Amino acid sequence: MLWRHWWNLVCELRPACARTRTFLWMSLCLAGFSTRKDLLGVTSIVRALGVEPACYDRLLDFFHSPALDLDKLTCAWCALVFRFNAGILRVNRKPVLAGDGIKVAKAGRKMPGVKKLHQESGSNTKPEYIFGHSCQAVAVLTQALSSVFALLLAGRIHEGTVFSNRDHRTLLDKMILLLDALDLKESFYFVADAYYASGKIVRGLLAHGNHPVTRVKSNSVAYFPATPQPRTSRGAGAGPQSTGRRSRSQRG
Repeated sequence: MLWRHWWNLVCELRPACARTRTFLWMSLCLAGFSTRKDLLGVTSIVRALGVEPACYDRLLDFFHSPALDLDKLTCAWCALVFRFNAGILRVNRKPVLAGDGIKVAKAGRKMPGVKKLHQESGSNTKPEYIFGHSCQAVAVLTQALSSVFALLLAGRIHEGTVFSNRDHRTLLDKMILLLDALDLKESFYFVADAYYASGKIVRGLLAHGNHPVTRVKSNSVAYFPATPQPRTSRGAGAGPQSTGRRSRSQRG
């Protein structure tokens, strides 16, 4: 019964595959993800399912196949989560999404997307610089017993892969694009740390009716609404004041 329910959910991802053969290979990979006991890449899938060693190269080819549309897969997965998961955490009837970046160290010398990364941490156990992948991910908060669990919706490698020298997008721009790629049909709250407390994130979310929830940066400045000035004759004095009294977020 459990695998039958699992198969019905996997069938919801069929529109992301151009061919039936591609969908079956994807189902095989998902079955391996669901049953493997280690995190050794494709090798763990082959070991968990007990498939023939000749399938190793076929699985590698599948992950590079153009028959699998990543954007369609992301939209299908998000639609699946919001349709069948009744425990999604909601505030004011809006789902709560969480986003963050992570730097994963890699030892491969010729692995795509690997670059030298700087780690900012108060712990002296972390090296200042590592070689690895810089990723950003978005998850939706869902109820899990008496706690809350972050269910991953999408994740991308956002540094180290350059397809055009004209691409000047920052990590903030790519986070907004990642949120737009989810193609959610309802507005949401986006919870993130102070790194994402910037005008790009705020404007990108408000443009689609979404709201950011974050801590403002220590050097941020806010302005009170401008006080209406009494009207004077034309040409006398300066123009109307656009901002009011200035207020810093933290006082020195």
